[in-house]
Amino acid sequence: MKSRISISFLMFLSIGLAQINFSGSLVSNSGSSENSFNYSENRFSLNSDWNNWIGWLELEHSNPPELGRKNIGLRKIRIEYQGNNFALKLGDIYEYWGNGLIFNMIDDQSIDLDTGLKGALISYTNDFAILEYIYGNQRSWRSTIHMPDFDERIPNFRTNYILNGVKTSFNLQNSSYDFYLLDVANNAIDFDINSTLNKSSIETSSLLSGFSLNYAYNNFELDYHFTGKVKHKGSAHNFNSYVFLNDFSFSLSLKDYYFDKLSPDNRWDFINNPNGVAFFQQMPTVFKTHSSLYLARATHRVDYNDELGFSFTVEKQNRSNGSFIFNYSQSSRHAEWENVADQNSAFVWSVKDRTTLPSSKWQYNPFQEIYFEVNGYHDSKLFYQMSYANSYDVLDIFSSKYLQSGHAYSYEALNAKTIPIIMSYELDSRNSINTQIEYQILKKGIYSINPNSANLNQSFGSSFSEKVQRNKFISIGFSRSPKWSISLNIDNTNTEDILIIEKKRSSNFIENLLHPYIDKSLTWSNVELIFNPYNSTQISLSYGSQRGGVLCSNGICRYVQSFENGLKFGITAAF
Repeated sequence: MKSRISISFLMFLSIGLAQINFSGSLVSNSGSSENSFNYSENRFSLNSDWNNWIGWLELEHSNPPELGRKNIGLRKIRIEYQGNNFALKLGDIYEYWGNGLIFNMIDDQSIDLDTGLKGALISYTNDFAILEYIYGNQRSWRSTIHMPDFDERIPNFRTNYILNGVKTSFNLQNSSYDFYLLDVANNAIDFDINSTLNKSSIETSSLLSGFSLNYAYNNFELDYHFTGKVKHKGSAHNFNSYVFLNDFSFSLSLKDYYFDKLSPDNRWDFINNPNGVAFFQQMPTVFKTHSSLYLARATHRVDYNDELGFSFTVEKQNRSNGSFIFNYSQSSRHAEWENVADQNSAFVWSVKDRTTLPSSKWQYNPFQEIYFEVNGYHDSKLFYQMSYANSYDVLDIFSSKYLQSGHAYSYEALNAKTIPIIMSYELDSRNSINTQIEYQILKKGIYSINPNSANLNQSFGSSFSEKVQRNKFISIGFSRSPKWSISLNIDNTNTEDILIIEKKRSSNFIENLLHPYIDKSLTWSNVELIFNPYNSTQISLSYGSQRGGVLCSNGICRYVQSFENGLKFGITAAF
């Protein structure tokens, strides 16, 4: 009798499993270097679907990861049900409301950014409207100098939000309308490393409301998004428009984000100013994103609490199956701040003036970028992409005093002129040669003036050992499709931060070979091999060094330390 029951159970289980579809992926990366930048991160994802049900889980064994905190065990799990009119999600949820102005839930492991929510999403749909309800806990790890144990690589502060929201959507013939209401409870930490107070947990709450409009007619499209705080002051506006005329396309994007008024000293202090923008509000950056190595390092850091700006793009398709692209982006803060003397004769920050349009004056922390690009094919064998960008960004303001003798000030700015070139030549149907060349002139440092000194001219103190940094990058590779490719990458500069120069580096054999022609102490080079044994599997292996620098995604930037003379191994597989 027991054997019959066992056989019947196994038959039922096998029939049930046969009706479930499974798929998954494995991502494994490891590295070991002479400067102890060692990591081992492994993630396994499993997806399944059966009738109206979908399941997903992700296991992780990262000790330590390349960026982020150690994690061993279950990382993500979600189960979904999709009916004719009703849908349900339980577990780790990633949604996108109000073009990111309400929330933008992202899982970007390249910069250790995870703004997902653990909770539930219920939705009901009919021919006229969609109603959604979301509830859950949103936690993310962040790095900040305002908490103990600051480390660029390992975050030291965890956000803790409870979200409770509803969304209603209406779809008409040429337009759609979305309305949002989100209650946010923030269990933050009241702690300042410069104070003598003990840290304590405090709770703040806010209520966000907003709406979105999307309209399309023939060759014209636009969308507008608004979010405002009901209980506290603060709002965000985002507008995007697109026009398509034959071979031309035009786009204009606007942003006006103003959630908190913070002085230059407190601008990035979200620990002691928890009532500003929430971390899960990853809003549009409204400037062109770049894949170029050097342009990415000079990416503007968006102040979602206080920034207004625009981005204008013209693109023309050409006869060589390519295009010409022009983009201009500009942004700034809403107010100019100055140092004024209080009753104790101590200088404190105070708002001096305001603007309703993006300002180019340094007092408003302006950002400006002009970008040109030409790409296409020549004789169907040579692909080319040539670009030029001129970027200017005021990073920080340290002082601004209007004295009787004149204006005394000090601020840090960056100006970068960058030329990236990409070329790929197809030798035959399987073999090609690939080249990437970049050149950048970077001027970064502190501008200051003291009207009480003998020298009334503006002075400049470079962030580097020389006044201007000249960066040169070249990558030469050969690929045989679809199996393998190999590339040599060389990143060279004439100067660096004084701390990097004083820190002695040991060279690898590639840098030693190049030493008669370039300074090996300021050169980072590596060789990378990529092998595809199957269509769904890729193996990568690299040896050498990789220069440290800023890595940005969606306006969020992280500094990644250099990787000195080591070995990296990676495998990505799907089934």
